[in-house]
Amino acid sequence: MNSLLAEWATARRSLAEQAALGVVGIDRGRGRRFSGIVWDSDTLVTAAEALHGADTVTVLTAHGAVTGEILACDLSVDIAVVRAKTGAPGIAAAKSAALASGDDVLIVGRVAGPVVVWSHAEHVGPAWRSRSGGELDRLIRLSPGLNPNLEGGGSFDLEGRLCAMAVRGPHHQTLGIPSETIERVVSTVLQHGRLPQPYLGVRLQPVSLDEALRQKLARHRSEAVIVVGIEAASPAADAGLLLGDLIDTIAGKTIENAIDLKVALTRVPLGSPVAVKVHRAGATHDATVLVRDRGNP
Repeated sequence: MNSLLAEWATARRSLAEQAALGVVGIDRGRGRRFSGIVWDSDTLVTAAEALHGADTVTVLTAHGAVTGEILACDLSVDIAVVRAKTGAPGIAAAKSAALASGDDVLIVGRVAGPVVVWSHAEHVGPAWRSRSGGELDRLIRLSPGLNPNLEGGGSFDLEGRLCAMAVRGPHHQTLGIPSETIERVVSTVLQHGRLPQPYLGVRLQPVSLDEALRQKLARHRSEAVIVVGIEAASPAADAGLLLGDLIDTIAGKTIENAIDLKVALTRVPLGSPVAVKVHRAGATHDATVLVRDRGNP
C-alpha cells in the first residue's frame, strides 16, 4: 500500500512540474499579481478582467522577469492576449482535453515560483453566452474559491493537457475559459494584430413591442431595439437605414437588444454583406449591409 501511495504522489508531483512549465506570473504593479498561460514562444494569455486598464505588465518566468505588451483584452470572454518572450515553448499545439463533470484537474499558476492547487470540474456543459455577449465553447465550473494568484492560470487534466484558463466568476465561483475559446481569440488577434470590431454605425434604444406588433413580427418576447442614431459614412448609412427603424433580424437572427446585435455581427466575416430586416412605418424593409471593422473602415 505504501508503495502505491508513493507512486501516486510521484505521479502527482511529476504532473505539477510538467504543467508549471506552461504558466507564468503576471505583475501589473501595486501589489497585484496573478497568472498566465504560455501559448507559444512569444504569446501568452491571461484573464482580461485582471489585466483591464493596464498598458504593459511584468511577466515572471522560471528564469526571470520580462516585459509583456498587451495586444488585446476581450472582456466578453475574459481573455487577454499578451506578447512576451518567455523562453518557454508554449502549449498551443497541445491537444485540448475532453473534460467532463467530476473530473479532477490541476490549477497551476506562478508568483515567485509555481502555485499548484488540485481541484475538480463541478459542472461541464454546452456552449453559452456571457452577460456581455461573449460566446464560450463550453460551460466549465470548477471548485469555488480560486486563489487570486491563480486567476489566469492553467487548468490541466490528469494527462497534463490544458482544459481551460481559471478565472474568478460571480458569487465566488471559479469558471474555466475553454481552451477552444482561447484558441479562437488568440488566432484572431495574431491574424489582425488586435481584436477587430465589426460594426454597423448605429446607436440603439431599447423599446417594448405592443402585442399587435409582437405578433406581426412573430416574436416570442416584446423586447426590441430601434435606431436613434446613425454615424455618417457608416455601413448603416450606406445601406439606407433610417432613424426610427426597428431592427428585426440580422442574418436571420432576431435582435432583441444591443448584445444580440454584437453577437450577430461577430459571426459575419469582415467585409462581407449581411441581410438586415427592419420594420419601418408599418412595413418590413430589407437591406444589405457591408460589415466593416471600426478600426479599419
